[in-house]
Amino acid sequence: MTQKAVFLDIDGTMVNGEGHIPASTREAVRRAKEKGHKLVVCSGRSRFQIHDELLDLGFSGIVGAAGAFVIADGKEIYHAYIDEEHRKSSFEYLEGNRFLFCYQADDGVVLNQRSSEGILALYRETGMSEERLYRLTGRMHLTEEPWKNERNEKILYYGAPFTVEKVHADLAPYFDAVAISLDGMDEYAGEIGIGGINKATGMERYLKHVGIAREDSIAVGDGPNDLQMMEYAGIGVAMGNAREDVKARADMVTGHIDEDGLYSAFEKLGLL
Repeated sequence: MTQKAVFLDIDGTMVNGEGHIPASTREAVRRAKEKGHKLVVCSGRSRFQIHDELLDLGFSGIVGAAGAFVIADGKEIYHAYIDEEHRKSSFEYLEGNRFLFCYQADDGVVLNQRSSEGILALYRETGMSEERLYRLTGRMHLTEEPWKNERNEKILYYGAPFTVEKVHADLAPYFDAVAISLDGMDEYAGEIGIGGINKATGMERYLKHVGIAREDSIAVGDGPNDLQMMEYAGIGVAMGNAREDVKARADMVTGHIDEDGLYSAFEKLGLL
């Protein structure tokens, strides 16, 4: 079989709602690697949020922070940061409208005290374990001027007074906003990245670097921020636990993450 590059979302695809990696997912990754395919993490998470338990499965690369950085075979080949003008304007917009928000940087989240307290309370209300909460928030850089950090890659927000569509319209064209890909969150929570940088553009950079054709790529995801990567890939796969609008736009729908969904997809695609 032709070598494939398989791009895998984390939350809802490889890591379930309890923060665990199903045994069948571990086996699918192991067997696909043995067949010579390149397995690549493709996530909205920044580097500090991609924990060692996951990376120990042995990936060939990472597309992280929704395309803001790309690592291929242990070498960083691309990294983008929000420019100063738009760090400041985004802060004024989000703080002025009382969003709960944080900037994701490569070593932690950067936020003020008000948002820190609000975000932690919100996550705990969803029943998230303290271990998973720590993995998502990591090191918290508390400052009343979070926009000043030059290594801010993207923004997460919660409890917005507006829908994702309005946030997107308000912050375009420099920024692009999509709904967040975490269980228990609604359309008033989202991710804001630099316009023109997303999981698909990260995939493109990775594929060009390793010399694999786009048609030989596969992308698996479950959330709104996975649509661009699924549509860019030669084959886009939606998990059984994906939102219905995500399933509708996929080339293939597999089983639920906790029902061997990833393993089943790999088996059907001839990767094992």
